[in-house]
Amino acid sequence: MRPGGPGGRPFWIVGPGRMGLTMGGLVLESGLAARVDFFGRRAAPPQHILFERPSVFYSTRFPGPAPRNAVVLVAVPDAAVPEAAASLAEAGVAPNGTVALHLSGVLPASSLGALRSRGYAIGSLHPLQTVAEPGGGLARLRGIAFAFEGEPAARGVAEAIAEVADGRLLEVRASEKPKYHAACVFAANYVVASMAVAARLLAEAAAIPERDALAALLPLLEGARANLERLGLPGALTGPVVRGDLETVRLHLAALDAPTRALYSALARETLRLARQAGLEPGRAQEIARLLEAAE
Repeated sequence: MRPGGPGGRPFWIVGPGRMGLTMGGLVLESGLAARVDFFGRRAAPPQHILFERPSVFYSTRFPGPAPRNAVVLVAVPDAAVPEAAASLAEAGVAPNGTVALHLSGVLPASSLGALRSRGYAIGSLHPLQTVAEPGGGLARLRGIAFAFEGEPAARGVAEAIAEVADGRLLEVRASEKPKYHAACVFAANYVVASMAVAARLLAEAAAIPERDALAALLPLLEGARANLERLGLPGALTGPVVRGDLETVRLHLAALDAPTRALYSALARETLRLARQAGLEPGRAQEIARLLEAAE
């Protein structure tokens, strides 16, 4: 059930950045929010279509505690979460039914401890989606997972947000959040970093600009993603390691500079683990392992 009934409930979003604006779009488009108040440090709101809506407001200061049954989403950088919580706590005691969730993937819900002492039910809700540009709202977040950690009284709001996004709620213990967030970094940030290395190498090999190299590589990336979706792990794995192609791996290592070779070797060792699961012959797997060790 959506919190607040058909008319929605008030949402306060602290931090009108990329994720704050995207979450604002989600709760408005889904009907979860009756109105959305954004709070930021700049005198004027960012230029965004959301602020053209009559139910969206912007301020640089809290007028008081959040109203009854409101949901506060703290969408600021991780280091600023406790400060934002303390600032809102200074505005007064919250009425019953008021929930505060921060959107950090690594911080525990207890980072909002200042609000808990002022009557807010606290939690953390991290959308498993990369948002490089603000906006998209419901379309951007549809079908994703949301990781929740926090008090039972805050869980209902987290469930409602996941539900209207046609997503799923994952529960992550506070002690496991750094590992959880590292998983997200591998799946998103380090894929981008790997593509940067790939684009640089292709640009050097083909004597083309890196933007053209990236364009040439994107279908390969999309093919790997499609294979992962269709075949899972380790079935999606292709390439010289899973084929046991020792000579190709040797040629790769010889062609790379030392830092890139070290990165290649680290990823190749993880690839070798998957290749063994996929049925790579043990003797050939051991040969590749020795080659990688010698390259260090």
